Amino acid sequence: MVTQHKIVITGLALLCSTLFMTDVCSAQKSHPAHAAVVQKKDQPLDSIVAVVNDTIITQSELNNAVDTVKKQFAANNVPTPTNDVLEKQVLEQTINRTLQLQIADQSGVHATDADVEKAVTQVADQNKLTTAQLYEQLAKQGTTEKDYHKEIREEIVLQQIEQQEVGSHIVITPQEIDDFMRSAAWKEYNNKEYHLEDILVALPEAPSPADVETAKKRAEDLLAKIHRGTSFRDVAVAESNSSGALQGGDLGWRQLPQIPPAFASELVHMKKNDILGPVQTPNGFHLVRLVEKRNLQKHDDVVKLRKQVEQLVYQRKFEEGLQSWITKVRSSAFINTNPEMA
Repeated sequence: MVTQHKIVITGLALLCSTLFMTDVCSAQKSHPAHAAVVQKKDQPLDSIVAVVNDTIITQSELNNAVDTVKKQFAANNVPTPTNDVLEKQVLEQTINRTLQLQIADQSGVHATDADVEKAVTQVADQNKLTTAQLYEQLAKQGTTEKDYHKEIREEIVLQQIEQQEVGSHIVITPQEIDDFMRSAAWKEYNNKEYHLEDILVALPEAPSPADVETAKKRAEDLLAKIHRGTSFRDVAVAESNSSGALQGGDLGWRQLPQIPPAFASELVHMKKNDILGPVQTPNGFHLVRLVEKRNLQKHDDVVKLRKQVEQLVYQRKFEEGLQSWITKVRSSAFINTNPEMA
């Protein structure tokens, strides 16, 4: 959590904005699909861009989130996508966030005021600031203390519900680690690290053969678009279904245990800028670009290395599990992104 909130302050995250979700009034909860506008106290009429179960996302909320992302792009000297692309991706991630918060609320998962204050103190310490200086920095970015506390509270809740729904179900056996460390790829390439970019064309839960064929065709079309000259990053930002779309699909530096087996055996033989795919996994079809690879210092301590491999495998399984869980949650939710046409 500390890392995530340090990112908010330093502006390194491309999507860690304060997103305001407003519950629909009782009359609208009865007919969420037909709600077209909502009026908040002391605010003009505001159009609705999405209804997520009994929660609405308004245009002004989406605009605020998009503006925040634009500022973070600018702060990192990263080219800003078009407004249409930003709105599409920010809305999708806002919907996912809303669904997770709804499940947390239903499950009784919450963060106390003490949890929030502790997290704020950790963020300040991590940035070598006092809490007063932290709030001053936030104010310069246009974030109030109240808004930041709300964001911190939501992030704590999100981590708790993700751990409850995903992390607690991950099983890694000693045999699994043994088999991995005996694999030819690991024996030959355990001292290497790979910088990857990923485009995901997601599959629905329990996809039909037609769903699979459609997703594969779309992935092939995106690959053809890249081969025609569009940058991998631009295609990822505009089209990827992964949570890292706005980062251009950047997965950062990964070691073999963090890379899905469907990719790993091929990646070790790839050269810089090579693209792998489409590769099908349970979550969908992936296009994976090798940005760079580098050597790591070899570990002589076998026990420590084994523990590291176990942690890296856990991280991979958590990411895969989180994507699957969000897909499952979305499949059973009421989501309407065209409420004014309902």
